[in-house]
Amino acid sequence: MSEQMEMDELAYSSRMVNWAPLGKLIFVMAMLIIGLLADSLVVPLITFAIGFALMAYSTNLKIPLILALAIGEAILIMIIGSGMISIMGDHSQPALWEAQFLWFDIHMTEQSFNNAWQIFVRAVAGVTLMLSFACSTPIPHLAHAFRSLHCPNEITELVVLIYRYAFLLLERFLVMLDAAQCRLGYNGSMTAMRSYGGAMAGTFIFSMELAEKSEAALACRNYQGYFPIYHPPKSMSIMWVVVSVGLAVALYFVGKYTEGWINMAEIMAPLFGW
Repeated sequence: MSEQMEMDELAYSSRMVNWAPLGKLIFVMAMLIIGLLADSLVVPLITFAIGFALMAYSTNLKIPLILALAIGEAILIMIIGSGMISIMGDHSQPALWEAQFLWFDIHMTEQSFNNAWQIFVRAVAGVTLMLSFACSTPIPHLAHAFRSLHCPNEITELVVLIYRYAFLLLERFLVMLDAAQCRLGYNGSMTAMRSYGGAMAGTFIFSMELAEKSEAALACRNYQGYFPIYHPPKSMSIMWVVVSVGLAVALYFVGKYTEGWINMAEIMAPLFGW
């Protein structure tokens, strides 16, 4: 089964597929915004718990391989970025850890360490919330939701086409990489660079050929600039706005009252011997 079929099957089999797409989007955006605005670490942890619970309810944590790889890559980038932030503290503050690595000056302070954890938890919570939305919303439902907001048809259909054909290009690229591996295309760094370059060039040429063939195929099928939806999703009710705004306001006050409750530097002090 291709990656596109796995993602489509995941979305259409979700328990949240019948929920209003615009309602889910507003709810997720409200949680993302309040998680970014709150200075307390408690609020991002709560939004992460909400996103994880929604994703677990939607998919039973049955994640396709390509999505699992994307999640792992995103978490790795978050760890590296947060680690860089933690060691770039203000030199006017006392250092928890100070060292010199080549030309890089390491100065970790309590504030920089806590800021790094704040950013990391916010990022993980944001990814979890967006995945709960993506795993439960088929791309035609999302296009229909954008169209209901009077978004131009050119933009909504462009989103659908990019989603559909991006998986074809990815599949073609992976096939070329497998073919290069069968021919010892990664025997040495220079050979590997040539193999990757050839695969990228071949994918670009294939994309141009695919665009021409797809244009002719769509024209033969009387494509008028939009993909019809015969079973449109539910419309958003006012309850979605009330719940989203109400929960965001409640989390805002939770963040105000819990600011400074969690100090990761103090929690990690026994582990690192600070």
